[in-house]
Amino acid sequence: MTPSSEPAPSAACENTAGANTGATNAESAVARAGAASDAEGPSASASTAVNANAAPVKRYSLFTAICLIVGICIGSGIFFKSDNVLIATGGNVALGVAMMLLAATTIVFGGLTLARFAARTTGHGGLIAYAEEFLGPRRAAFIGWNFTFLYMPVVCSVLSWVVGVYACMTFNLPGTFAWQMGIGLAFLLACTAWNILWPTLSGYFQNLTTLAKALPLVLVGVIGLMVNDPVAQLSSDIAAAPAAGTAWIAAAAPVAFAFDGWSSAVSIAPELKDARRNLPRALIAAPVIILALYLGYFVGISCFLGPQTVIEAGDASLSLMFVKLFGEQAGALPNVIALIAVLGGANGMVLATLRMPQSLALHHMMPCERTVSRMNATLRFPVVSAMIALATTLFWVGVHAVVSTLALLPNGDISEVVVAMTMLILPLYYAEALRGALREDAPALMRVRRAVAPAIALASSLTIGLSSISDPTRWPFVMAFTALLLVMTFALTPKRGA
Repeated sequence: MTPSSEPAPSAACENTAGANTGATNAESAVARAGAASDAEGPSASASTAVNANAAPVKRYSLFTAICLIVGICIGSGIFFKSDNVLIATGGNVALGVAMMLLAATTIVFGGLTLARFAARTTGHGGLIAYAEEFLGPRRAAFIGWNFTFLYMPVVCSVLSWVVGVYACMTFNLPGTFAWQMGIGLAFLLACTAWNILWPTLSGYFQNLTTLAKALPLVLVGVIGLMVNDPVAQLSSDIAAAPAAGTAWIAAAAPVAFAFDGWSSAVSIAPELKDARRNLPRALIAAPVIILALYLGYFVGISCFLGPQTVIEAGDASLSLMFVKLFGEQAGALPNVIALIAVLGGANGMVLATLRMPQSLALHHMMPCERTVSRMNATLRFPVVSAMIALATTLFWVGVHAVVSTLALLPNGDISEVVVAMTMLILPLYYAEALRGALREDAPALMRVRRAVAPAIALASSLTIGLSSISDPTRWPFVMAFTALLLVMTFALTPKRGA
C-alpha cells in the first residue's frame, strides 16, 4: 500500500495515542522518520509513525515456529476427538484414517502454498499481510476480521474450556460444566498475562509442552501397532466401508478441528528470526510431523482397545489404555499428558490471537489504528491489541457456554463451525497461488509443477470445509457467523483514501 492511500485516524484515536506517548527510543525514531518524510505529506508521516512505533522484537526461532504449529494442532483435538471421529464413521477405523489423510493433505499442501507467500514477504500479521499484498484490500479485510474476531478467539474460548475438562479429570474435581469453564477462564486470564508480561516464556512453554505431548503419541502408536494387527483391522474396515453409506462424511468436522490451528502460527512472522526462510520451513515440516503422530495414535489406540471401546470411553480412552497396560496406578497419567497437550495448544492459540488486532490496525483495517497498533514501550508488546483480543475471546466464552448448556450442537461445539468456515476462506489464497503459478513466465512443465500444491490444497480444503458443515444443525450457526463477519468487514473497516 502506498502512503497516500492510508486512511486518516479519527481525532479521538489520535488524542488517545498521544496521551500514551512517552520519551522512548522508538518514538525518537518515529520523529526522525517523520521529519525525513515531510515531503511525502502528512499521510506518509502517519504511516511511518504507526509502523515504527509498532516495530516487533525478533524473539522466536525456527524450532519455536515448528513447535507452535505442531503444538496448536495436537493440543486442539487428537486427545478428545478420536471418539467423535469413530462415532461419525460408525466405528470404521479405515474411514477415519481416510478422513485424516484428506485433512492432512489440506495442511501439507496448504502449508506449501502459504510458504510461497511467506517467502515473498515479511509483513506484519502473516495471513493478513499476504492477503493485502496478493489478494487485494477488500478480501484482506474479510480474512483479517475473520481471523481476528471470529475464528481465533472462538477456538481460544473452546480450548480454554477443554483445559478445564482435563484439569477436572486430572485432579478429581467435579466434572460439571461450571467447574470446567471456571478453570478454563482462570487459565485464559493467566495465559494472557504471561504472554503480555513475558512473551519469551510463552515460547519456551510452547516448546516444552510440544515435546511432552509428542512422546505419548509415539508411545500409543508403537504399542497399539505392535500388540494388535493393524493390517487386519484396516482390511476388514475397508471391506465394510461400502455399507457405511455417506454418514461418515460428518467425521470431517472433528477431524478438521483436530488438525486445525496450523495457519494461525504465521501471525508470529514479524517476531520470527529470519522469517523469510524459517516460516516456509516450519510450514512444510510441521504438517508432516502432525500427520505421522496422528495416524500412529488414532490407529494405535483403535487397534489396542477396539473402536467400540474407544467410542464408549470417550475422552477417557487414553486413560483406559494405560490402565490395561500398566495397572490402575497409571490411570491418572494420561490425563496429565492430555492436560499438558491442551495447555500447549491453548497457549499457542492465545499467543497468536493477542497480536491479531494489531495486525489489522497496521494494515489500516480497523478503527483507532494508532491506539490499537501501538507497542508498549516498557513491555515491547501491543497491550491494547491484547486487551481487545481478550475481550473478544471472553464474549465467545459466553456464547460457547450458552450453546453447550442448551445442547444446540450435538456431538460438537461452535469451534467446529468456525473451523469449517475458515477452511472455506483459505482457498482464496490457494486460488491466487494457482492463478499465479499458471501465469508465470516459465516453461509449461514448471508451471504445472508449481500449480500442483495449490490445486490439491484448494480441492481438499473445500472438501473438508463443505463436509464439516453438512450436518443441518450447523447451518443456522454458519449463517449467523457469516452475517456477523460481513457486517464487521463492511461496516467497521475504514475506507481507503478517506
